[in-house]
Amino acid sequence: MIFRTRVPQPVLTPFIEFLWFYQDLDVDHTKEKLLPDASMELIIDLSEGPKRLYDNRDLDRYTTYNRCWISGLQPQFIVLGVQPGSSMMGAHFRTGGAAPFFGFPLSELSGNVVELDLIWKREILALREQLLEAATPDEKFNLLETYLVAKAQARLQPDRTVSIALEMLRSWPVVPLRELASKLGLSHKQMLTRFDCRVGVTPKLASRIFRFQRALADINEAKSVPGWADLAVDCGYYDQAHLIHEFRELAGLTPAAYLRGRTDFPLYVALD
Repeated sequence: MIFRTRVPQPVLTPFIEFLWFYQDLDVDHTKEKLLPDASMELIIDLSEGPKRLYDNRDLDRYTTYNRCWISGLQPQFIVLGVQPGSSMMGAHFRTGGAAPFFGFPLSELSGNVVELDLIWKREILALREQLLEAATPDEKFNLLETYLVAKAQARLQPDRTVSIALEMLRSWPVVPLRELASKLGLSHKQMLTRFDCRVGVTPKLASRIFRFQRALADINEAKSVPGWADLAVDCGYYDQAHLIHEFRELAGLTPAAYLRGRTDFPLYVALD
């Protein structure tokens, strides 16, 4: 199996955390949970055949996706089909980073996975053909970067207000939204509108996911079973019951179950 990542060129780094590529995927399971991290993902399938996204509540039901798709910011876990031997590449957007590449509010993508030719038409399919012909991962990365820079054109200017708000929401204790908006010179309504357009979810939901990510990081750093009550308070939850409730809502399992099944990839949980 080949797995590569690349930090994109400086003009893209405020918006895209990294580009990624894998070939001949080597896994021992066929389904996995992807846990929420307040990001969006662009995926280009470089192998043949449809890929499956399962219904969280009924794993006998699924939707298929072909060639290229965009996964909006997900408010809870999703269940992906995994195909051994497959090859894909894509871009992992920072929270709020995908806005320059789409001409509509990102809330329209949140909680959804959409085939990209419905948005970017045949140009994304033409890019996929070029990627298939490229001989090396570096050549593929160069093609994808060039395409993304051209796609955003002159819109590659971060919204400083949203960027500052996201940083403050990532910290603990979290500043109340109305106070945060006031600090940034915005009304409560203006703040919600900017998040709807640039992030895709409300500041409250973004803050919940950031808190969940803090808990995941602490669990993954633990050398043994942590004290759950202390971990809950350290991560910003009211108590252990609140921590468990949020894990069930966002991850579909308890913190203890996550700890038992954790892997080298904290956002992924194998299901079979």
